[in-house]
Amino acid sequence: MVAKVQNTIKISRSGLKLFLDCPRCFWLNVHHKIKRPPGYPYTLSAAVDYLVKQEFDKYRVDGKLPPVFAKEGLDAKLFVDEKLHDWRNNFRGVSYFDEDLNAILYGAVDDILEFSDGSLAVVDYKSSGSKEIKIYDDYQKQMEVYSWLLQRNGYQIQPHAYFVFYVVQKDGGGFANVLPFREELRRVDIDPDWVGDTFERAIETARRETAPANSDHCDHCHFVEMASQHKIIQDLNI
Repeated sequence: MVAKVQNTIKISRSGLKLFLDCPRCFWLNVHHKIKRPPGYPYTLSAAVDYLVKQEFDKYRVDGKLPPVFAKEGLDAKLFVDEKLHDWRNNFRGVSYFDEDLNAILYGAVDDILEFSDGSLAVVDYKSSGSKEIKIYDDYQKQMEVYSWLLQRNGYQIQPHAYFVFYVVQKDGGGFANVLPFREELRRVDIDPDWVGDTFERAIETARRETAPANSDHCDHCHFVEMASQHKIIQDLNI
């Protein structure tokens, strides 16, 4: 059943991911602010992200392309626009308001490349301690959501997006208060056509008066279901 109240709903890129993971968890978050238990904060990754933004912004001011892109011969430059400040903000991001849905989808980008034909490509920084670089499905979808949002804001987009990976080098023989990284660029093909339909289905779910059924593939739903079948023992020492 769809709720009669049609207030404007605002969901983030991570909110759309939650809907894809589990519509029930998504509904509980929207309606009752019941969130999944958070994981550990990625403070080191956030620090790398912050420093890379500072470094790339210096190239932007100088009108130069960072070496990680320049060595690939890209006919592009770093996007220069006051909008980028908002687009990078986790609470604003690149946003799109759908009048028919009365809903907003938004997501914060790391950076943008502008090519000579005026088209844009999303850039995302990733740091990792693994030996091998792996582009997960969620990474791919992340770039496609951002690209879709740019399209809805009237920009032409490239059929590609770019990851700049910073991989920890562990072969230095010790720490010595230094953590070296290997910088590597990866280009991925994107197809953002799925985003619009998924956004619409997410909003339809959010407007339901009742929660969707438990998902068979959701560990969180499974945990809650199993825990609810057992009596809570008071003052249990473990």
